[in-house]
Amino acid sequence: MKEYERSFKAEDVGPYIDYCRNHGYKEVKVVEQNRVVYQNKLMEHVIARITTDLSGGKKKIIFDAKNINNKSISLKVSEESEPVEITEQMLSSINSLLKVMNFYVSADNLRTRYVYERGKVKFEIDKYTRPEMNIIAIEGDEEEVEKVFRELLIKR
Repeated sequence: MKEYERSFKAEDVGPYIDYCRNHGYKEVKVVEQNRVVYQNKLMEHVIARITTDLSGGKKKIIFDAKNINNKSISLKVSEESEPVEITEQMLSSINSLLKVMNFYVSADNLRTRYVYERGKVKFEIDKYTRPEMNIIAIEGDEEEVEKVFRELLIKR
């Protein structure tokens, strides 16, 4: 499926969470995540990810892949696979497959992800503790994403 996303670094996630709450976005989830990103040695625009979600005492592991077709400073247009829920017992096999297909670990991140949605727009607000940074991502319908992105640029 095609993913249209604008993203940028922020000093603090608070103003963006407030923006979502004050503009009718619904909080979908708040989750602690460990995301390990694998990059293909031969095609650097192809990545795979294993994301472990911890929420409400429950653990969920997701495997997916992405082909980043267009990437500029703040815009990413990608083809993204459907996510596959896997078990801890499957991790060894998945890692073996990734190794055989020339993938290597390019990042191992810890973050809290806040997800808000309204209409055709989704905010993914990430407060990273490893590495320490904040990333704001707006994804969805291209026209709607651009409208929200322009509005936020004016406020920044």
